Amino acid sequence: MAYEYPTAAGVLRLLRIQRRWALQFHGRQLGQWRSPDAAAIAAARHQSGLSEWDRGRSDVSDDLLDWRPLGESL
Repeated sequence: MAYEYPTAAGVLRLLRIQRRWALQFHGRQLGQWRSPDAAAIAAARHQSGLSEWDRGRSDVSDDLLDWRPLGESL
């Protein structure tokens, strides 16, 4: 399953790539988290490694229940 979280700066996506999870923002993708929850927490703390996201300081929930599933994942 994949997730997304709309923000004023753009849509942040959480994607599963093989056995790991990555964040995608403005066409850039990065991450090697073991769970989607860990990736969401990293995004909320602005410790994702995606410099544009981390510097922007847009608010995003660290609770995966607040993220919406991507259409193809339903």
